[in-house]
Amino acid sequence: MAGAGNKLEFGFGVFPYSYVSFAEMAELAKLGDELGYYAFTLPEHLLTPNWPQAPISTKFWYDTMVIGSYIAAITSKIKLLTSVSVVPYHPPVQMAKTLATLDVVSNGRVLYGVGSGWMKAEFRRLGIPFNKRASITEEYLRAMKELWSAEAPSFSGKYVAFENVAAFPKPVQKPGIPIYIGGFGDGPFRRVAALGDGWYPMSLSPKEVIKGLSLIRPLMEKQGRDPASLWVGVSGLDIGGGETRKWQHDVLGENSPVEMPPPVDTIAQAVDLAGEYLRAGARYMSVSFKWRSTHELADKLEQFAREAMPAFR
Repeated sequence: MAGAGNKLEFGFGVFPYSYVSFAEMAELAKLGDELGYYAFTLPEHLLTPNWPQAPISTKFWYDTMVIGSYIAAITSKIKLLTSVSVVPYHPPVQMAKTLATLDVVSNGRVLYGVGSGWMKAEFRRLGIPFNKRASITEEYLRAMKELWSAEAPSFSGKYVAFENVAAFPKPVQKPGIPIYIGGFGDGPFRRVAALGDGWYPMSLSPKEVIKGLSLIRPLMEKQGRDPASLWVGVSGLDIGGGETRKWQHDVLGENSPVEMPPPVDTIAQAVDLAGEYLRAGARYMSVSFKWRSTHELADKLEQFAREAMPAFR
């Protein structure tokens, strides 16, 4: 493959966190930076239930902004992609400040992948109304965009309000940090069209990506926005039945509302499938592997960079 129209970027994360020390994770991020990966992904939970049957891998979560700051300091090119940050979990003024600061620290490498959340038990433990999560998400995002872009920000909403405030530092990226909105369905599509710089769904088949874009693009046009400006990324190029697919099976079982990607076991199969996503409209994919040691993950990151990524440059 060749040409700008055939370019597909790849990112990765180190999940589960409980499998590695923090120092080992940092070394893997540095390796990804050196190998030319586009993004290092930062997943999030804040206060998960202590279900006895759940493995520690589903309970061990670092603070994404602290991790992101450290990774920013030891790398030079790789982007920092929240994958995803649950918007209602964070007060928007504080989150806007934190993200803007991280964008300065990283010299403009922050990508704000977001969702409205799905775990009712976590919302309940945080004292946040689950049935209001969509409206909270939209209002918080609007407030953060105002804080990032306006010289004297003012905002009046149901959940947050401020008037003629000083909000510095501003992000390096203008007019603000890119917001990549996850999810599939009427609500997420509407949010993408109105507020998103990109669409970042998790684990959709190429056919579902085509379907989603066919619905998002007309909504963008109604907003007076150019559909061609939309960044499209997909999380879930899972090679060898890794943790992403295991998590999906454990959580969704046979009840997934969308068609998930087919399983792939080899790099060659991954290249073929990534090509399908590229033709569907994606320009980024998060890749994951089956691994049990940092050496194994490092080897697989190097192999993918060597054997797969050149096909999409």
